[in-house]
Amino acid sequence: MRKAFLAIATVAGLVTVAAAQTPARTPAELIHNRQASYKQIAAAFKGLFEQSRASAPSIETIRPHAATIARLAPQVNGWFPPGTGPETGVPTRAKAELWANRQDFLARAAAFVVAARQVDAAARAGDITAYRTAFPGLRQACADCHDRYRGPELPQG
Repeated sequence: MRKAFLAIATVAGLVTVAAAQTPARTPAELIHNRQASYKQIAAAFKGLFEQSRASAPSIETIRPHAATIARLAPQVNGWFPPGTGPETGVPTRAKAELWANRQDFLARAAAFVVAARQVDAAARAGDITAYRTAFPGLRQACADCHDRYRGPELPQG
């Protein structure tokens, strides 16, 4: 048992050292990754929204969508490091106000995490009533941030 623990600790240490030596990603890469993650959240949210409107929602459909959002929500505040806004010239819907009002953004991101976890807990419990109660809070948490910090649609192309 001790040998297994030492082996795991050694591997974890090597991974940490390797990660520390990995060159910083470019703002364009960070923005691209952020947008890809938000596309996952949007697809999951769409599935949840459809189920919230269904006369007989399917908990089996709700669970993976709720889990996706609950998994990604805590990462949101790390997706916006300084230097990844509109000043980069890379197309992004993130407004400069997000960085200017960082504490407000972080508070809204934290509210999103709480709402995502409530929806996920209801889904994992198989409780449609709790899901229907929690989903509007998730919807509002998204809107609270989007209304303030997300700009118009980007041109397709």
